[in-house]
Amino acid sequence: MNIFEEAARLEKQNRPFALAQIVDSRGSTPRHSAQMLIREEGSIVGTIGGGMVERKVIAEALEALSEKASRMFHGRMARNGSDAVGSDCGGAMSVYISVHGLRPKLWLVGAGHVNRAVAQGAALLDFDIGVGDIYQESLNPDYFPASTHLIHASSFAGVVDEMVIRPEDFVLIATNNQDREALDSLITRPVAWLGLLASRRKVQVFLHQLRDNGVPEADINRLRAPVGYDIGAETPNEIAISILAELLQVKNRAAGGLMTQVKSSSRAEERLREAESIDA
Repeated sequence: MNIFEEAARLEKQNRPFALAQIVDSRGSTPRHSAQMLIREEGSIVGTIGGGMVERKVIAEALEALSEKASRMFHGRMARNGSDAVGSDCGGAMSVYISVHGLRPKLWLVGAGHVNRAVAQGAALLDFDIGVGDIYQESLNPDYFPASTHLIHASSFAGVVDEMVIRPEDFVLIATNNQDREALDSLITRPVAWLGLLASRRKVQVFLHQLRDNGVPEADINRLRAPVGYDIGAETPNEIAISILAELLQVKNRAAGGLMTQVKSSSRAEERLREAESIDA
C-alpha cells in the first residue's frame, strides 16, 4: 500500500495518523532516507528500517497523536547513554513525526438555513462537519460542503444517536421547532461546546424544564444559549458568523472581546503578527 494513498484516505475520513520522516542520519543506521505512516492503533505503512529504532519511533508517534502535537525524535544506535535505542549499529538518526487527521468535528443538528451557512463557514475554518435532520429534502448535498457527513433519521433523538459524538467535538442545535428533543438527547453528553439557536424566552423555558427534570446544574451550565455574539445579526449568514465567532473563541481558548479592548498578551500579539504576515 502506498503511504500517500493511505494518508489521503485517512485525511479524507479525518482519522488520526502520524508521518515519520528521517531528516538526518549519521553513521551506520538501518535507513538513511525513508518515511513511515503510523495509524492511531499502532499499525504502520512503510518502514524506516525496522529494529529497535523503528519501535521507538512508533511509540513516540502514538504519544504525539495522543497529545495532538508533532515532535522530533533523536535516536542513537547504542545500548547506553543519551537517546540510546538499544542496538549496536553505532549510528544516529533524527526523525520528524508530524500528526494529521485531527480536524475539529462540528455536528449540526438541523439542516435549515442557518446551519447551512454555519457549515459553509466552518468548512473554511477546517472543521470536519456532520449534519443531521429528519427531512431528507433538507439534506441535499448541494447545500453543504463536499465532505459533509449527512445523517437522516425519523426523529432528532435518532439523529443524535446516529452521530458519533466525542468529548472533544462541537455541537450546534438549530432545528426551529424540535430543538427540545435534540437538547434532551445532548444536554448530559460531554462535548467541547454545545450551542442552541433559540430566543431568550425559549431558552429560559428550556432551562426551567431541565432543572425540573433533575438535569445536573453542571450539565446545564455547559449549554451556550442563546448561542452567538450580539452583532445585530439577522440573515442566516450573519447569524452564522456570530455563532462561529463564539465557537472559535472556545476552540482557541481565547478571552474574546474587541481587540481594542483586550489587554495585551503574547498570544494576542502573535495572532496579530500572523494576520499582518498573511496580508503582506
